[in-house]
Amino acid sequence: MRLLLLVCFGLISSQALAQKANGPTNILVLMADDLGWNGVSYHNPKMTTPALAKLAKEGVQLERFYGYPVCSPARSALLSGMMPRRFGVTDVVGPGQQGIPKGTPTLASSLQKAGYATSLIGKWHLGTNPGALGYGFDHFYGFTGAEVDYFKHTNQRGQTDWWRDNKQVEEEGYTTTLFADEAIKQLKKRDPKKPFYLQVAFNAPHATLAAPKELTDKHKSDGLYNAVVDGLDQGIGRILAALDEQGLRENTLVIFFSDNGASRRMSANTPLKNGKDTVFEGGIRTPAIIRWPGKTPVGVMSQQPVAVHDLFPTIFAALALPLPSELKLDGSNQWSALSTGKTLPRPAFLIAAQDIAYIDGDWKIVETSDGVRSLFNLAKDIGEEKDLASEQAEVLKSLGTKLDELKKGLPAASERRAVGPAGKGPGAAGAGKGPAGKGKGVQK
Repeated sequence: MRLLLLVCFGLISSQALAQKANGPTNILVLMADDLGWNGVSYHNPKMTTPALAKLAKEGVQLERFYGYPVCSPARSALLSGMMPRRFGVTDVVGPGQQGIPKGTPTLASSLQKAGYATSLIGKWHLGTNPGALGYGFDHFYGFTGAEVDYFKHTNQRGQTDWWRDNKQVEEEGYTTTLFADEAIKQLKKRDPKKPFYLQVAFNAPHATLAAPKELTDKHKSDGLYNAVVDGLDQGIGRILAALDEQGLRENTLVIFFSDNGASRRMSANTPLKNGKDTVFEGGIRTPAIIRWPGKTPVGVMSQQPVAVHDLFPTIFAALALPLPSELKLDGSNQWSALSTGKTLPRPAFLIAAQDIAYIDGDWKIVETSDGVRSLFNLAKDIGEEKDLASEQAEVLKSLGTKLDELKKGLPAASERRAVGPAGKGPGAAGAGKGPAGKGKGVQK
């Protein structure tokens, strides 16, 4: 009888696990802010990121993931699947501006229509008219601007920028901890019958850096940046642990990345060239990981080029969901490469900011806003030290023709389209001087 009970219990447990594993697929996106190439321990042993190192071993470590030079375009590209320069967004979104035109279908709104519960926790930075809830998120908890004080939750002007949905709230606590706490609450109180899209966009390690005493004491010898990154990793580790505790590991696709490279004042991006604010590798190539047990390989270091605007179609392919017919995406589906760990042929793509990076396999063109082009072979020169434009003139000409084709329809670098109400705010047509986002008080 005891043996029979054990067998029955084993069968019931196996069935329960199978039901969890075969349930609807959830999406967890974990985004760092200004975390550069050397901000993770699997690139730089001086950093303390055991949770991210573990995640990389459990999934696919993306060694050629591309964000944007600064944060607003990267967040816009994730949600729209398009190059934000199409909207005139090439820099940070300031007050009164929008990072995505109203009515644009987003990753969140498309998943929402497919039956997903959608939440954004952390940084928005794509405008406040209408804000995150107007772009497909059921729930928003965090801040709307470029940066926030880690403890006071105030912006650059000293104003409180801390929200729960559309209500401003006063709360105490360290932002990284509060964002992790909120994500864990969301996992615990979710409707188990409904899949979720949970985007946790930490402000760490964006300036102005701050950390709790236990972290600053721990990192007295290696600095505040390391302390903030350690806190970020701990927050991510707590969320992933909660995912396991809820039995959600097997049917949750986890994606981690940083919006852009590190500011060189904070962390060197060596061997990559330059850093934040540029389209050189140090500015746009960031740490990234994807994990879905049983669906992605384990411990693979992938050299597949993947852009942040590829994530929208890639997620839909992973979920076997049809893309809405009205979408006109710049991103391309990279699920075949990510689910196998193989480096597969893919269309060339642009990271189009003030300057443009054109990436076609191992070849890269950097085009400045005044039209000057440089050519690099990333397989042989990851540091972009040797400009091959003269030596490989025919290659530059051939690739340049493809670049020009991809640029069709994009506004010039100096243009800023009015994606908000006409004539209102610094994002309106003709407002301000110089490139978008460069005005007084605008932070990156």
